[in-house]
This record gives sequence, structure tokens and C-alpha cells, in this order.
Amino acid sequence: MHETKTTRDEKIAAFLHRRMAMPLLLTLFIVVLSVGFLWANKTVYIYADGVQTSVTTLYKDPAAALAKAGITLGEQDEYRLSTAELVSGTMIQVYRAVPVTIAYQGQIQEVLTAKPTVGEVAESRGIPQDNVRLNPDPATPVAANMNIVAVTITEQQVEQQEPAPFPIVRRPDPYMELGEEEVEAWGQDGVKMVTRLLHLEDGIQTMATIIAERTTVSPAPQIVRVGTRDTVETSRGDMRFKRIEYMEATAYTPTDGSWHGITASGIPARRGIVAVDPRVIPLGSRLYVSGYGLALAADTGGDIVGNRIDVCIENSSEAWRYGRQSVKVYILAE
Repeated sequence: MHETKTTRDEKIAAFLHRRMAMPLLLTLFIVVLSVGFLWANKTVYIYADGVQTSVTTLYKDPAAALAKAGITLGEQDEYRLSTAELVSGTMIQVYRAVPVTIAYQGQIQEVLTAKPTVGEVAESRGIPQDNVRLNPDPATPVAANMNIVAVTITEQQVEQQEPAPFPIVRRPDPYMELGEEEVEAWGQDGVKMVTRLLHLEDGIQTMATIIAERTTVSPAPQIVRVGTRDTVETSRGDMRFKRIEYMEATAYTPTDGSWHGITASGIPARRGIVAVDPRVIPLGSRLYVSGYGLALAADTGGDIVGNRIDVCIENSSEAWRYGRQSVKVYILAE
């Protein structure tokens, strides 16, 4: 059977259409393949041994990317990625293993580690993070031959019996002179139970904090009578005083210091004039000296230092009999 002219023309047209479409499909396939290649290819940055490099790779495995960059990892070396997976722009940080020394719970170990921080080194060695203080600080970068100390921090509560100090009660007494004190009743310590929280570092106490106290035996207070009377009886009646000094007294005659009997203040020496140390009693002070009477501090002497006083007595035999004695010196109020 012979084909009709129409059928033959249709077949020729279909053949020519397919022949024209082939180059277009081939071109499209090449474009798609190229785009896929470019999409899968990625540039990553590698920082190792103090040098930053970049490498273009199709690998998804960081170790393969490192190998392509010519970087060899030792058995203890480690690396970290800046992203969750290897994509274009990822930074790969290589950490070389270095020797460090770790002191923990009385043991010292020398280890080889590539962990980047002190905290990670401690964690890798099974050192707990709680109740442990690291020196250097956990965030400190690891360096070769670094000494790391892990101190165990603990707390311990203890209770012990201690004396409860007696209080001192001071009671004013108008019959006693100002500055005088007398114990009326002696105090007695009581007993208390003290609870402390001890802070320990590797078992050694570094601090103790009192957290509770309770008295089991009450202390007895000490009663002290304190003088408040600020007047002294003199030949001129009661006179107010500022303070009292207990001093060692001697006597001198008007001509003992110099033949003309002139004092350091420029006034004549006579009864009622005394020599003092101006650092203790200022010159010009009015005084009352027990056993001697009213006086004026107007003279000094080479031997009159500190709590010493030299009273002027005009009669030499009386001055000799006065000798050396302890006296109470009242510094009178102005």
C-alpha cells in the first residue's frame, strides 16, 4: 500500500521539528548541570597554625575540606566549625594539641589536649563544674605548658560550745571623783552554742560564718561604779577640776634653780609655784596638789619629765622632809 502525500508530509515535518529541538535540549541540560555544580561548590575559610586560608570544595565533610587545603590533623588535634554544617563562608578553626598540667584532688596529671579553653579541658577530664573553682578562669584560652588548678569548694556546718562574755554595767556615782572607777560586782561568763558554716577549699578552711547562736547559761554582768564628782575641797572651798593626774612629787627651794629664784615663766619662785613637764601640764595651769595645796604651774626643770612635779617650799628643812611621794594633781577648770 502506498502512503498518501499528506501522511508523508506530516512525517517529514515531525522529523524536522525533532531535529531542531535537540540542540535546544542539549543546551538546557548543560546550563542546568553548570548551575548545579556552582550551587554545590562552596568556599570555606580555614584558620590553622596562625594562618588563615580559603579553599573551594564540593565536600560536605570538614575533614575532607581540610585535607584538600593540605592541613593534616594529629590524633589529638581538633577543629570547630562556625556553622552547623559546611556551607559557603564557614570558618574552620583548627586547634593543635598542646601539653598542660592539671592539679585536682591532690593529683597532678600531664595531658595532651586540643580543647580551646580551660573549662573545656576540665570537662574533658571529668572534673565537675559545680563546687569547683578553676585557676585560670574557665574562659581562659589554653596555652602550651599551662598549669591548671581545680580547687574543690565545699561547706560544712559545725556547732560548738563557747563562753558568752559577761556585759559591763557602768553606774554613775556622785560620791566618787571624776575619772575614778570601782568594781562593785565581778562578772561571770555564761555559755552559748555557736553554729558556723565553714567554707573549705580542698579540705582547708578559708572562712567561717556564724549562722546561729543560742545562750545555754546566761552571763552575770559586772557592775562598775563610775565617779561623776568634778569638784575638790580646797582651802578656798570646793573648786571644779577638768582632770586628775597621778604624779611623783619632789620639793625644791626658791634658790635651787638659780640664786635669784626666777622661774621659767619669769615670776619669782615661792610657795604655790610648781615645776611641771609642759607636755603633760601646760604652763599657767591652776592646780590643786594633794598634801600641798593650791598651786600654779609656772616652772620647769631638767629632771621634771612626764608625770613628775616639783613643788616649791621656801623652808629648806621642810623641803628636805617632803622628800619624794606620790600625789594626786587636780588640773582645775578655768
